[in-house]
Amino acid sequence: MLKFKPMKEYTVTDTRPMTVEEYIDFEERSEVRHEFIDNQLIPMPGTTRFHNTICLNLAIMLRLLLKKGAFDIFKENVKVQIAHGKDYVYPDIVVTNDPIDLTGNDAYFIKHPCVIFEVISKTSRIDDSADKFIRYKNIESLQNYILVDSEKAWVEVRYKTVEGEWEADTYLMSDEKFPVPALGVELNLNDVYEGINFNPPLLR
Repeated sequence: MLKFKPMKEYTVTDTRPMTVEEYIDFEERSEVRHEFIDNQLIPMPGTTRFHNTICLNLAIMLRLLLKKGAFDIFKENVKVQIAHGKDYVYPDIVVTNDPIDLTGNDAYFIKHPCVIFEVISKTSRIDDSADKFIRYKNIESLQNYILVDSEKAWVEVRYKTVEGEWEADTYLMSDEKFPVPALGVELNLNDVYEGINFNPPLLR
């Protein structure tokens, strides 16, 4: 069973908690994305080229593998609701097959994701692997939480068992592929890391 203790502390952004409606209005006008945790705004840092390339590769692969109309795939800029009215985040990749989400009636949030990917780096590793996971586990529909390292070829697939516990398997480039059990597909590691060179030549 996977167990983690939260480590991140959040900064209060106002003298009173924001409402979800205020958050949506603020986010539509903001040049910087913010997650919304315990009714407080948390600014999101920028990402690297490697991070963006891996996210794009994942989104393309999933779109090619999954039946259109049965799954929706979103990259980086669509919010997921963890707790109604107080906890909303931007996963790197989110997949949903829930009929309510698929209708698109809610323009702002995915409420019933089945798979979430986070592309991690040395600055986000603790938050994504521990803090966020603790919160993501509160999403009843979530079946897989997958961490993809942007600094080395390494993937961790976390999956919820029939007993409701979470287990994990790790995969390296030598494994060639890794499964996404909730979607019934496997992803090729070479394709995930296409365009990524972890050992670039030194600049002269």
